[in-house]
Amino acid sequence: MANYVVHFEIFVDNLDRAKEFYTKVLGWAFKDEKEMNYTLVYPAGKVEDGPAKVGINGGMVLKANSTAENKKGAPNAFVCTVAVDNIDSVLSKVQQNGGRIDMPVEEIPGVGRLAYIRDTEFNLVGVLQPNMR
Repeated sequence: MANYVVHFEIFVDNLDRAKEFYTKVLGWAFKDEKEMNYTLVYPAGKVEDGPAKVGINGGMVLKANSTAENKKGAPNAFVCTVAVDNIDSVLSKVQQNGGRIDMPVEEIPGVGRLAYIRDTEFNLVGVLQPNMR
């Protein structure tokens, strides 16, 4: 079996604010699982049972005791990179919706245009506009 990412999780201070950010910037859909205190994340923009047909699905969960002191113990995670059709449009939406650009667009030869953003919860996310083949 290959070593590939099959699920991701985003730890946040404010679920509603984070969901609004990802909905407006990337068009993601969410399903709250009240009995688990967990939010399922559907990057394809549609809530569907089972594994994602393209890419991977994930989850969103509140950081435990989200105080300045406790954030030192908040989970450290891999940076996920999201493929986008138009990176310039996405970066504009990031700034309009309370996020920030940590690394402006860089051209990666043979790959595409890459930037790093921070969401409203200060999570680092890569966005990549792949070269068309």
